[in-house]
Amino acid sequence: MLVQLHGHPLLQPRGEMDSGVYLDLARRVAGGDLLAGDRTFFMSPFYIYFVAAILVLSGSSVLAVQLVQVLLGTLAVWLVMLTSREWFGERAALVAGVLAALTGYLAFNEILILQSAVDPFLTALGLWLLARAWLHGGWRPWLAAGVVLGLHGLNRPNVLLWAAAAPVLALLVPVTTRSAQRPAGNGRQPAGRPRDSLLVTRYSPMPAAMLALGVVLALSPVALRNYAVAHQLALVSSHGGLNFYIGNNPEADGTYHTVAGITPSIAGQDRDMRRVVEKASGRPVTDEEASSWFYERAWAWIVQHPGQAAKLFARKLAYVFNAIDLPLNFSYAYYSSDEDTLLRWLFVGPWLLLPLGLAGLWLARAGLASGRAEALPHRTAAWWCWVAFVPVYAVSVAVFFVAGRYRLPLLPALCVTGAGALLRLWERWQSGSRLRMAGGVAVVVLVGVFANWNFGLDNGLSAERTEMILHDVDTRQDAAAAALLARTEPEHPERAMLLSRVGQAYLERGDAGRALPLLERARGLAPDCPEIHLALGEALVDSGRAADAVPHLRAALQARVRPDLAAFDLARALAATGAREDALASLRALPSADHLDGASQVAVGRLALDLGDAGLAQTFLERAVQAAPGDAAARGSLGLALGLLGRRAEAIDALAAACRLDPGNAMTHLNLAVAYADEGRDVQARQQAEEALRLRPGYAQARALLAALDRARK
Repeated sequence: MLVQLHGHPLLQPRGEMDSGVYLDLARRVAGGDLLAGDRTFFMSPFYIYFVAAILVLSGSSVLAVQLVQVLLGTLAVWLVMLTSREWFGERAALVAGVLAALTGYLAFNEILILQSAVDPFLTALGLWLLARAWLHGGWRPWLAAGVVLGLHGLNRPNVLLWAAAAPVLALLVPVTTRSAQRPAGNGRQPAGRPRDSLLVTRYSPMPAAMLALGVVLALSPVALRNYAVAHQLALVSSHGGLNFYIGNNPEADGTYHTVAGITPSIAGQDRDMRRVVEKASGRPVTDEEASSWFYERAWAWIVQHPGQAAKLFARKLAYVFNAIDLPLNFSYAYYSSDEDTLLRWLFVGPWLLLPLGLAGLWLARAGLASGRAEALPHRTAAWWCWVAFVPVYAVSVAVFFVAGRYRLPLLPALCVTGAGALLRLWERWQSGSRLRMAGGVAVVVLVGVFANWNFGLDNGLSAERTEMILHDVDTRQDAAAAALLARTEPEHPERAMLLSRVGQAYLERGDAGRALPLLERARGLAPDCPEIHLALGEALVDSGRAADAVPHLRAALQARVRPDLAAFDLARALAATGAREDALASLRALPSADHLDGASQVAVGRLALDLGDAGLAQTFLERAVQAAPGDAAARGSLGLALGLLGRRAEAIDALAAACRLDPGNAMTHLNLAVAYADEGRDVQARQQAEEALRLRPGYAQARALLAALDRARK
């Protein structure tokens, strides 16, 4: 799997999405910033330090991180087998191992640079330790289980609800030990006769205390770090409030959706969350205060609309136990169906594990008897406490919003309970209890109908195909892009936006010819979409159809869609049609011009120069120089504008600076030569003109200037 998908272009950890940010933070820690900044953790810290440790040991190899994750995934399968053996014996262990090994979603996450890559291992390790502790006792397994639960909470904060519930449940299971029974008579034990013993059952606070201690030991370093660097009381991270609001607000539907003012990426959330709260509250806030603000808004909505909130929570619970993958960053449906990988053969998934595992919560309990019969009540009580992980963790996901990777920790537990269910059904078949077996199968089928119910949710297949098309366009694999577009378009839920995005990708590549027909088809499907009008207008201008572009760009500008770009493109179109004054009016009305980046300021300034308004050009070009002092194009264009305004000394300074920044630009040297000539500095003018001619032999304007200088000298 790793060999097949390691180099896949869509799986590379970069940009502002989770994988890129995790890798950047890990590299920061590996580079010596051991506290990872001076703010409360926004992302779950365990995975940051996990990746950083491997980067240090491997010489910054991302492949090494993935190899370790694959190894941990393999260990997770083994731990699932050990856990199943604790409850049901060797045959169930084999079945559970096969289920886990054939679960493609587990294997897929192992190769991602995401915290979900280690969730299966941490889940399987924690559940195995709890099974050992409940069935065999001793303070060490309880303490170890607590530490693992705490570490898992640092990786997946949803687990913290289970970390809080497990010590309480530990109080409900009696501790069973053996004590020697005093023999009757003279109290002497006959030689060679084994000592009789009694099973003594008692309740003890020790398991709960050790579990809680382990959790505290794991969480304390992060909590102390957050307080030390940011002076804020944050147990793990500060993004919980935003996630809670995403899952609980008037527009919430149970899955991830964008929040107004916040960029839909983990880096954007980190960057924008405080800004949104500060704007709303009118004062600076800390990360924890920003998180609390979103918590308060969500709770206010829940209190005001309890019926709607309860209905939403029930829907989210149904989504947790539904087979469809709700992707966040990556669509498993795409990599398991469109890419030719081993995932096509790893057929086990939630579609099977949910019905088997959920039915197994009840069916498997009958297979718990092992050893002395009097131990069965203890094992049964321990079983119910152990499987409580499934509903407790499901609730911890549903209180926020549901995503496939968030519910991933359920799968190792369901492999165990599913194996117990299969074993119990087989035992009923072998014993001739066909009617009881039919009843068990009916339970599995009924749960399967619920788990595989079609809620009309999006598995992300079309979105991932779209990203692949855009990658093919960007890398000029046009045949592959066209083929995938033809396959994707008929099934895409938003065909117009698909065509628009692909058309815009061609535009950004500078290929208006390929972009134009796609954007025209998009407009036919969504004639009132201003974003499509903007892209179509730009393509028409670039294709030489400026007059056709004007109405589309006016529509986009009126709708306030990227008004800076719309106004600039409208000015370009008007200029091309000869409407100089209208074009200048569009440039002068450019919204938020002071917020344009340097390259955009240069483009606007040059257009103003072409339209003959040197004063307007100067305004934009001076901003461009301020934004990017090392931009030779900005300084060169500013020099032209200043020259046209008669500010020759300033023009010479700007052009000379442009020549120093880009000494190989013949045109800039010629412009500087003209500026020197206008000032009567013929020697410098000749030097610059000769340099321009050297850089571009046959440069007619440079030859003409040199000839004019020769005539003037005579």
